[in-house]
Formats: sequence, C-alpha cells, structure tokens
Amino acid sequence: MNIIIHRGTTQIGGCVTEIRSNNDRIIIDLGSNLQGAPSREFSDKEIFNITEHANAVLYTHYHGDHVGLFSKVADGVPQYIGEGAFMVMKCKNEALQHAYDSALKRGDRDIAEELNKEQELKALKEMNTFNAEDTLTFGGISVTPFFCSHSAFDSYMFLIECENKKILHTGDFREHGYLGKGLRKLIPAKIGQVDVLIIEGTMLGRNTENVRHEVQIKSCVGHLLIQKSERKHLFALCSSTDIDRLASLHKACKEHGAWLVCDIYQKQVLDIFSERAGKYSDLFSFDRVKVLGEDKHFFDEIRITGFVMLIRPSRHALMMKVMHYFPDAELIYSMWHGYYAGTKEQLNEKVVEIVSEFPKTKFHEIHTSGHATIATLSEVIRLTNPRKAIIPIHRSKESDLSLLQISDKQREKVLLDNNSNRRELSIE
Repeated sequence: MNIIIHRGTTQIGGCVTEIRSNNDRIIIDLGSNLQGAPSREFSDKEIFNITEHANAVLYTHYHGDHVGLFSKVADGVPQYIGEGAFMVMKCKNEALQHAYDSALKRGDRDIAEELNKEQELKALKEMNTFNAEDTLTFGGISVTPFFCSHSAFDSYMFLIECENKKILHTGDFREHGYLGKGLRKLIPAKIGQVDVLIIEGTMLGRNTENVRHEVQIKSCVGHLLIQKSERKHLFALCSSTDIDRLASLHKACKEHGAWLVCDIYQKQVLDIFSERAGKYSDLFSFDRVKVLGEDKHFFDEIRITGFVMLIRPSRHALMMKVMHYFPDAELIYSMWHGYYAGTKEQLNEKVVEIVSEFPKTKFHEIHTSGHATIATLSEVIRLTNPRKAIIPIHRSKESDLSLLQISDKQREKVLLDNNSNRRELSIE
C-alpha cells in the first residue's frame, strides 16, 4: 500500500492525498491553494494525471483549500462529499452564478468572469454524497467517514482500510467548537489504533494564537450588545458557512433581544443549517433572523432592538448602505487575523477595505481558530497510537513539532520533511 501526499506537507491548504492499493486508488481532497501559498497552483493537466483512473475522489469538507479543484477532475471519476456539505456548495455556487448573470446584464464583464460558476455547477450535478458512518467501498479500499467539528458545516475525518491496514485521515478538525466534545469518545469507540495517522497541523505554526471556545465567542458578542445603555448596532465580518460562529452570533442576539440580520443568500445557508442540524440541537435552529429590508419601518425596528448584521468580504457596498442609517455601528471581526494584518501575500483586499471603515474604538476582533490546538493534536496521536507512521499535513514550514505532548516512541514515527511539499510512503 502506498500513500502519496501530492501537496500539503509544507503548506496550509491545497492538500491532495492519494491512497493506493494494488489496482485501486482513491484521492482525499483536491484543494486549491490559499492566497499567498508557497507553491504554484496545479495545472489542468496535473489535476487530470492525479485523478485519471482513480476509483474516487472524496472530500473532508467544502472549504476551497480542500475542494477547490473539484470541477477539473478527470471525466468518469466519481466524487463524494457529505450530504449537508453538498447542499451548502450548491447553494453558494448557484448564488455566485446568479450574480454572474446579473453582472453580464449590467455589462460588468470583468466582474462577471470572477463569478462564473457554470463549470462548478455542472460538476456538482455529478457529485455523490454520504452521511456519517456510511461505509464506502472502492475495490479493495473501504472508507468510513466520521463527523468532526470544524469551521465548516458537515466536516469529516476518514478511516481508510485496505490490505489489513488502517489509516486515519483527520481532515481539518478541532475540539473547541460546540460539537467538538465527542472527539475523545469517538476515537477509542469506533476507530481505535491505526497503522498510519495523516493529521492536520495548522496550529503547529501558530502556537501563540489565542484559542477560545465558541461559548466564549458568544459571551463576548453578548457583552458588546449590552455594553452601553442604548442597543448596539453591529456588523459581523465572518464566514458565511461557519455554522458554529453563526450559531454563536445568533445565540448572543437571542439572549439579548437583538436580531441577526443578513441578506437572502446568507438566509438560504442558515435555512440549510436549521433543516439539517436544527432538528438535533436548538443551538443550530436559526429562528431569530431577519432578511435585510430597505424600508424605513425595517430600520426603525432593528434600531430599537439592536442587531448583528452578517457581512462577507464581498458585501462592502451593502454594508455602507446600512451604515448610512447607523453611523454609530461597530464591527465584529471574526476571521483569521492575517487577512487584514498579515504579510502582503496574506492580505485580502476586500477585508482590508471593510476594516478600514472603522476606527479602533469601533473595531472588535472576536475570533477563534477552526483548527485543533496542539493539546488536541497530541491527544489524537495518543488515542490512535499509530503503529507505522504519523504524517502531519496542512502545516507551514514554521511548524514546531517539539510542542507536541507525545511519547518519544510516538515522536520517532512523525515523518517530517521541510524540503518537499510532496511525500510518498510505502506501508508494508
């Protein structure tokens, strides 16, 4: 059995992993590079060569650095993602395609080309879906997805079994989300010891980053809403598909009588979350939400109650329209710090543009990582106790593996090479 990390051993995002057994092979994640990535993007030919004749391509979740190249997979190769994640992907791409059509009608061809999702929507029509703990079989390889908590709805880690070997591919995961508490029970109960652990290592290079539980995020937002005698008017710059963060903002609004305000696309995403996850927990039932209106009555109502309005980096113009009515509004920044204060390569121009509208007194950075802390990474290594190898991926060259709280025997199994973004390993 061979494991090939085509990309991701020395960079965060853009990960592509191949598991090969005799005549069968599967690909896990086919991500596009994040902004400022150290490696060049794969060409269409390279993607074709990686995926041609594969039994399947499986995705851990819908973030672009894991699924971004899905529309370029070789014809005839089946692709799989979680059923809930598929619904979010479809909703997002349909919204972008609608924006593309509108831009064409306005004659904004430059903007339109950035929004065209025709190829992605065509590929989505062929996408297969799975649910947690479905066992998928591809020749001599079986894959069982297990739900994990991440800053994307319906995320999974995969247990791969072939040639009497067990591989756990964690994807991106964490414990400090609302549903992260089940991780330490899941591994001993349903996964057990593995031969190879392929584990994300994002936080190995960000060990100084402040990591808080989502409950603390909710409390911080609630504190802002009642900080002064008058009701607060807040914008929240955050991911439109981070179910935990959106739940934190929504719960804070409910507890203090404010409204969560959003546009039509965001409401569609929240409806998916309510339908899929709300039936299991009231935390994910988004019922105190208003779709942004433009009449005076709407603004008068939310002025009295206070609000948190969800904003994406692309919605700067919409935010400015609302600020006309609420010049006192403040900003909750709930995204990665590097998008507005990182290196030149990391900066997101649209994020910087929005942040620049608010003085420091009206800017509140309230965020936590979507990735496992060093303590959580160490615990997963301890619980799986890999027999053969530990392969950290989705990590930067600055990763400090000495921070892992693991035994010397386990540390000897960690495969680390900062000279290559690709790695091939044969498991006997």
